[in-house]
Amino acid sequence: MITVKLEGNRVVAEVAGKPVGALTFFHNRFHYHPRIYSVVFSDYADGTDTAPVARRLYDRLVQELRPQKSLLLRTGVYEGDAFCTTLRSLGFQDYRRVYFPTLAVAAFDFDLLRDAESMFAASGYTLVRLADLELTAEVEAKLYNLHTEIYADTSTVVPATPGQFSRREWFEATLLSDEVISEACFIAVKGGEFVGFGGLFRDDVAGELETGTFGTPRAYRHHHREIMLAIKAREIAYARAHGYRTIRAEIDAENPWILQICAELPFVQGRDHLSMVRVLNWTVQP
Repeated sequence: MITVKLEGNRVVAEVAGKPVGALTFFHNRFHYHPRIYSVVFSDYADGTDTAPVARRLYDRLVQELRPQKSLLLRTGVYEGDAFCTTLRSLGFQDYRRVYFPTLAVAAFDFDLLRDAESMFAASGYTLVRLADLELTAEVEAKLYNLHTEIYADTSTVVPATPGQFSRREWFEATLLSDEVISEACFIAVKGGEFVGFGGLFRDDVAGELETGTFGTPRAYRHHHREIMLAIKAREIAYARAHGYRTIRAEIDAENPWILQICAELPFVQGRDHLSMVRVLNWTVQP
């Protein structure tokens, strides 16, 4: 018999006193809405049928959220994972697709980017490393405005909400986090303005780096290709110089600007990740 209990923002399922599954629910401060929760299902024991466990966890969560009249639940799963079927049986629907392609560093041919780098330089742009910037109040403001405008292009059910953070909190959660390699993050500059950003982050997989948020502000989209490919050349050069095998990107399938850049580089398609949502209708039992 499956029993469930609430432990703070976590619901735990047990069979005969042994944990067989759990879910955690929380507000995403990057995309905040007081009545929308992100949900992470986890900790399924080997050999356990996930469907009845997930149903019990979900039902207990709905019971907890009913007084708040919450609007929506969000979760994610890799396409092809058996848990997709379980989520759909609970009423979750596909909302957003993210690609995770990888690029082999050692085999990369830098001649692919020579024309873009030449156009970048000819247009009067230069690159500076995040590690070399003195984070004065003016520089922080420019970085914040650039990064939040680029991040706002992320396709989500709730718009980006940088206002949930102080500027310092935003920096600590993004550009100053432990995963950031400041020597491998690059800002495109023209006339003293910051007009493009891209960089590499540490990954849990040995020999692999991942890209974070990257792009250009809307006012410079006419030079988006050369700006971003010049940045990518520097990223790949950093990865090769430091002995990394692969770079893994996170690509929003709804973002044509990022898709354009990745299409010009020899990325190999990986597993797609699906963001799924469950609309809560309180006129009937969810």
